[in-house]
Amino acid sequence: MLQYSSTETQPVRHELANSRTVKKAAFIAAKLIVTGLCFWYLSWQIDLRAVFKAVGRLELQWATASVFVVILQLPLVAVRWREILKALMVLGRRMTSAAFLAITAIGFFFTQVMPALMGDGVRAWLLVRRGCDWRNALTSVAIDRAVGIGLVVALGFVILLLPSSAFALGNYRDLLLIVYGALLLVGSLVLLLLPKLIPLLGRWRYLRWVAALAADTRQVVLGPKSPIILSLAILIHVLTMAVIWSVGRSQGLALSASDVAVLFVVILGVALVPISINGWGLREIAVVAVLGRHGIAPEQALVFSVCFGLALALGSLPGALAWLMYSSAPDNNAAQSRG
Repeated sequence: MLQYSSTETQPVRHELANSRTVKKAAFIAAKLIVTGLCFWYLSWQIDLRAVFKAVGRLELQWATASVFVVILQLPLVAVRWREILKALMVLGRRMTSAAFLAITAIGFFFTQVMPALMGDGVRAWLLVRRGCDWRNALTSVAIDRAVGIGLVVALGFVILLLPSSAFALGNYRDLLLIVYGALLLVGSLVLLLLPKLIPLLGRWRYLRWVAALAADTRQVVLGPKSPIILSLAILIHVLTMAVIWSVGRSQGLALSASDVAVLFVVILGVALVPISINGWGLREIAVVAVLGRHGIAPEQALVFSVCFGLALALGSLPGALAWLMYSSAPDNNAAQSRG
């Protein structure tokens, strides 16, 4: 049998690492290009002078309120994530409410300045430093993200059934209804079939981690902690709608509840499409199209969408402060017990 020394395999490892780095850089560069092309496309439809006039008419008190509502979401996300770890029965002594709030704020900040997966990765890493093992840390973050997305799909499907969505979205409404309905149906069927799927997946060595993730997901979504976790997820999305309404008020737009609901579907639906930087560019095109059907000028619609993105960015700044002040020293006792 041939044996290779560590010095011989080192170049191969470096080559693989460099290859992964190049792929990640290319993926981010592609997203930047898509975002840039979206804004370039919008630049042909708007008058910059009208954009500056719309910015000058912003009511700062409502714009500020939208930022505070974003900040208000952070403790709710932290509590939801902590409840997920309780459901998984892996909540350690150092995983305090304050630590979860700080880690959630830090993760949200990184999500705004970097691709979303980076923010989730930072959350998992900081949780590991608090004594959690990597598997449970990644599992809890993945389930937390899945719960949020699942509720977006469920709420979106209900909103798209409303008569007002047909006027706001035109011919796209039926397509979106089919997509959201299909996603909701598939998700529901998978949850119902998990008791039969988990043993099947566990038979294959390389799929056992999928079986473990599926079992944990079922324990969280259908377990005794499910009502509070799902209720928090719904409340967080309701606050996102409040952000949309506040941004509208800052421009003097009297958005009705149905208008806000449709914009919620559009804005968060676009955010789920991972081809631009955190939805920038694609969101602006979608919002300009939707508000245009209400007779709102593209310049004002563009300012609306950009203000929503800026509200999220400014609302993430407490995470930057937490990152500077937070101690990520590892739990040595936990590390020794795992060793």
